[in-house]
Amino acid sequence: MIGIVAGVVSMLLASRTGDDELPVAIKLFMQVFSIVVTVAHLVAAYGVFRGIRRARTVSLITNYLLFVVAAAALLHQLGAFTAIGKFGTGLNKAFLPFLVIVVGLLWVLVAGQLRAKNPLAPGPNGLRKAGWGLAALAGVWFVIASDPSGMLSTIADRITQPVTIGTLLVAVGAALATRFMWQRRVAVHFGTTAAEEQTLSGLAFLSPNLIGFMFFFAGPLLFSLVVSFFEWKTTGTGRSFVGIDNYVRALSLDVSSADAANAGNEVLKPGYQVLMHMDWFGQNWVLGARDVEFWLSLRNITIFLVLAVPASVLPALVLSSILASRLPGMRVFRAIYFVPSVAGVIGVAIIWGQLFQSTVGWINYLILRTGEILPFVDPPAEGHPWLSSNSTALLSMVVVFAWMNFGFNTVLYLAGHQSIPKELYEAADIDGANVWQVFRKITVPQLRNTTFYVLITTSILALQLFDIVWILSTPEPGGPNNATTTPVLALYEEAFQGNDQGYASALAWVLFLIIFGFTFAQFRQQKDGATSGGVS
Repeated sequence: MIGIVAGVVSMLLASRTGDDELPVAIKLFMQVFSIVVTVAHLVAAYGVFRGIRRARTVSLITNYLLFVVAAAALLHQLGAFTAIGKFGTGLNKAFLPFLVIVVGLLWVLVAGQLRAKNPLAPGPNGLRKAGWGLAALAGVWFVIASDPSGMLSTIADRITQPVTIGTLLVAVGAALATRFMWQRRVAVHFGTTAAEEQTLSGLAFLSPNLIGFMFFFAGPLLFSLVVSFFEWKTTGTGRSFVGIDNYVRALSLDVSSADAANAGNEVLKPGYQVLMHMDWFGQNWVLGARDVEFWLSLRNITIFLVLAVPASVLPALVLSSILASRLPGMRVFRAIYFVPSVAGVIGVAIIWGQLFQSTVGWINYLILRTGEILPFVDPPAEGHPWLSSNSTALLSMVVVFAWMNFGFNTVLYLAGHQSIPKELYEAADIDGANVWQVFRKITVPQLRNTTFYVLITTSILALQLFDIVWILSTPEPGGPNNATTTPVLALYEEAFQGNDQGYASALAWVLFLIIFGFTFAQFRQQKDGATSGGVS
């Protein structure tokens, strides 16, 4: 019965139109979920009737998932998610009674600690009761001051709707069914083994993370894959299936010979634009693409990857070796070098934008002052436009990225240093090895696994570059002239400025395949190095 009611309610929710109409993704999910839940309940009902041991497990999992989905749907229908904003407004009005509630609860906590130290003392019990009383009075004050009448009236209006009542019944029924099937006597009746009971308990503890992963990561990920095969515009309701055309559009290239060195789109196929001009063996060639911006972003991110990853990893490796030594003051420097990793990306990017400023930035100021102090240095006549020059804009992003990430990489290397046996350094000292020999022959090989992890994580961060470019290249994100456009920035602009969710999803999956291929190649190289006798 619960499964049938759940299926009917899900279909009613999916068929809503007008202001209460659900997004396409939620509609599709509700339709699929209703079918799966109905089938699972029929299977569980048959198994329970026949006394099959596995039927209890199927019933538990089905009813638990049904309860989670029904509870979320009920909160949505009651307007609970939109009421969070109203609650914030009410909290602002009733901030003083909220503080009194906090004081009362802290009072209760302190009284409990005093009672634990001296259970026979009468004082802590009185303090505890006074704390609860203060919190209760402040709670009434909070309700009056926050004025929740508007929110309560909205809930009262919506809770009388038939679909809301049905969702409430499904949530309560699924919760009661889950509670009943979880009982020990039911487990004994179905002959559940101790191993199965432990597995169910483990899944119950893991379920919040597993459900969150499925709903907020795996689900949207698979949905974006589906969207990538459609012409999916956010400004209209029409969505047509185009197959792999979005991927073909992103990856299509055309090469054509040209008589003139500066030939344009006329020598390319229709729909293609000039990507670059080439001169091979005395012949002019034109390379074109259907999406020039995406290919330029791939060029930029490749250059960025080659420059930024070594700049983030090599200094961290050297610095970690220094910080791992027993020189005085190293603990203080460990904390200092880690600060960039915990600082907000937006704030850091804004500060670096001021440093790179062409007229009043500190970097240009120091360059000009150096030219004035040192007679053999020829200072420039004016400050260099670091962020608005095609030749230095991407390099500026590299500097900011390396500065923000090398501190965290240093901490990872410091952790790797702790696993290096001290006997190796002692033996090297006895053999008379110098600092460079110890670093090259002992430290670097022993940090092989750490280096592999640091390279992978830093490379993935570099390939996903977005926030630094977005802040530093404002008001022209990706500028100047697409010199700092990255794949993530390109797909963002397609999705939220071009309103083409289908093509943006295809670009996201192309980037995913690039990152996956790069990571897979690194894993294979690491594995081959280990099997061929490399130090692990």
